[in-house]
Amino acid sequence: MSAFANVAALEKHLKSKSYIEGYSLSAKDSSELTAHFKSISDSTPNALRWANHIIALTGFSAFSVASTGGAVSSAPPAKAAGDDDDFDMFGDDDDELNDDGETAAEAAATKARHARMEAARKLKEEKDAKDGKKKKDKAAEKSLIVLDVKPWEADTDLTAVWKMIVANEIDGLTWGEKYELQPVAFGIKKIVMTCTIVDALVVMDDITDVIEGMEDHVQSCTVASFNKI
Repeated sequence: MSAFANVAALEKHLKSKSYIEGYSLSAKDSSELTAHFKSISDSTPNALRWANHIIALTGFSAFSVASTGGAVSSAPPAKAAGDDDDFDMFGDDDDELNDDGETAAEAAATKARHARMEAARKLKEEKDAKDGKKKKDKAAEKSLIVLDVKPWEADTDLTAVWKMIVANEIDGLTWGEKYELQPVAFGIKKIVMTCTIVDALVVMDDITDVIEGMEDHVQSCTVASFNKI
């Protein structure tokens, strides 16, 4: 009894396999060939390749590939006097071997397998190239940040502090060209300034740590707003 409901199931099974079971010829190959050979044709290329391979390996003359359509069909075996009625599925293969020790059918199966592997490789390369192009073409995401910088004293030279801040260079960070001074309380003013960052390169700590590191002049640095550009 066949393990496959129909030739379509057999075709699907043989898409990535050379034998019904394992990696070498077995009795299952013979039994499945017997069960499905009448349904195998050019429309089932994997099963056709397998059938030709099994026939070549076993010398199973009860089956032969038709000259038209590629379908596998039944053909009465030509028997010499004294031939045993039982065929030897592991009998010697009289086919001529190529330089790699393969029969013509085996060589054809190997060529087909290599062709599938090459097609898969090219498909992957094309996909990787397309994905790489999309990634390259995609603009870097940026954000616009407004910062409030508060000093310790009312008489702190805030213009000088701002110049000290923007003198710091960080990859992916662009300081705004202008700033404002806004009153806080008790005569103290704060610096309101902007900067633009490349999100993939800069995090907020990179900025606030630089500014609050000026501890002789700066009391605090807070984010007033953070907006994607």
